Amino acid sequence: MAIATPEGPKTLVLGPRTRRALLLWVLPWLAISIAIFASWMNLAVLDPTRVAWLLDGNDHGQNAIGLAAYLRAAPPWPSLHSPMLMAPEGLPLALTDSNPLLGLLLRPFAAVLPVGIQLFGLWLFACILLHTGFAAALLRRFTPNPLATWIGAALMTLMPVLLARFGHVNLCAQWLILWALWVFIDAKRSRQAGWWVAVIVTATLIHPYLLVMVSAIWASAMMRAFVLAPDMRARVRMISDVALVVAPLLVLPLLLGLAGSPVMATGGYGGFSMALDALWNPNDPHYSALLPATALNGSQRLEGMNYLGAGLLALAATALVCRFRYRPARGDDAALGRLVWLVPAFAVLTLIALMPHLIWRGQILATLPMPEAMPRLLDPIRAAGRMFWPVDYVIVFAAIATVGRIRFGTLVLGGALLLQIVDLAPLFASARASGGAAAATRPYRRTLDPRWDALIARADMIEFEPPEPYRDLALLEEVTWRAIVAGKPVRYFYASREPVAVKRRLANDAAAFTMGQVDSRRLYVLLDGEVPPALANRVTRLDGVSVIAPGAR
Repeated sequence: MAIATPEGPKTLVLGPRTRRALLLWVLPWLAISIAIFASWMNLAVLDPTRVAWLLDGNDHGQNAIGLAAYLRAAPPWPSLHSPMLMAPEGLPLALTDSNPLLGLLLRPFAAVLPVGIQLFGLWLFACILLHTGFAAALLRRFTPNPLATWIGAALMTLMPVLLARFGHVNLCAQWLILWALWVFIDAKRSRQAGWWVAVIVTATLIHPYLLVMVSAIWASAMMRAFVLAPDMRARVRMISDVALVVAPLLVLPLLLGLAGSPVMATGGYGGFSMALDALWNPNDPHYSALLPATALNGSQRLEGMNYLGAGLLALAATALVCRFRYRPARGDDAALGRLVWLVPAFAVLTLIALMPHLIWRGQILATLPMPEAMPRLLDPIRAAGRMFWPVDYVIVFAAIATVGRIRFGTLVLGGALLLQIVDLAPLFASARASGGAAAATRPYRRTLDPRWDALIARADMIEFEPPEPYRDLALLEEVTWRAIVAGKPVRYFYASREPVAVKRRLANDAAAFTMGQVDSRRLYVLLDGEVPPALANRVTRLDGVSVIAPGAR
């Protein structure tokens, strides 16, 4: 390789070890990551100026708007409060289901970042890169050669629980689970509190569900260390390590703006359960080309889905057979044996994922009684079917590690990979179609009338009535995006949890609007098209949407 120097071009000579690392690890990592991402998403999503694919009435629009609003009127760093959404009170960035980690990293550059861009296409690509990287790091010591390692890494990335999450971009950070397992599986790393602090703090700043999952893996490592400690003195010394990990969890809610501000409960726990046949039931025909899918309802179809895919199911079955016929090397067997310590925590996660309904083939077989306080305590993780994800990954990891070391194991892994790709073809097609709108340079599909920008510019604030997102979420997202670009706050936005004080104010807003009382400085957008009789003569229609313009009489 030739490089330019002041003395003229010189040849850069790579040493044997560097060439080997480049050929066997770096280049395959990049190639596999790019191939998976290009099969999964439309590459146009990587363009920060393409936003139409996000403003389609799905949750990723909420994610993108939350971050864009935060950066548009950025508070002093490291505050993560967004004053533009739910104005005048504002809203913590975390309650928009956006990405507080990206907010912290990008806040110092907010003044120079272009207005109206999205960064979640790049985020999704980063998630695939990190996922394949941590998968390879986890598998490397348990596979016989680099080819087996990379086939295994591809299998651990071609997981339906990951690929189906294109609508929830933060939940694509499932590399956090692999990172935690990589720490857990190594005796030396799992004793070092710094590794656990890093993974748990990162998870806290990305998504609370992922925090619960990696915390369960950390708690399992601590339980093992406590039980196997040589004496009580060693157990007492563990207190400082536990405190190092727990301390950030006491401070980070303050940074996230989630402490001291009560939020409304959703009451949704139990509506997003995992079925008993979840490992081999795709739940949705879009998730498998080979196996039949049944689900209880639309909510359970995605959130309760823990399908492994035909290739990984075949691999897991092969691993069970091999486990009885093949005795692994003692050191590797001891390392894999550490997975047993995950059983208590994973049993709890599984119970949370299944409760309260026992579902089989889309039908409720039985409903288990729950303590009265359980739904309230578990409301923060109401989409409880997700809690089984760490178990999915451990099943796949153990299967790859077992099969990879048998005779012709690499060939068997390759066959499983091909079967998995064939089975997930509908899922790839569905994901690519979701990003198809990124090919359009125009950001809007619902609000095409040029008068929208003029009306928003005249208003000092935007109010949506009624304040209910699912009346027309795509309209809510497009108008809110226009408002952010114009630097105008909105009095209502779709939040994962609504602060109690904001909910009270929204009710007062809605009541005043119903009685015909409006603020002449605001633009009112009617999500349901229903106009109070006292305001009928003030309504204008744009793109079929009823609005009351600022100053309308």
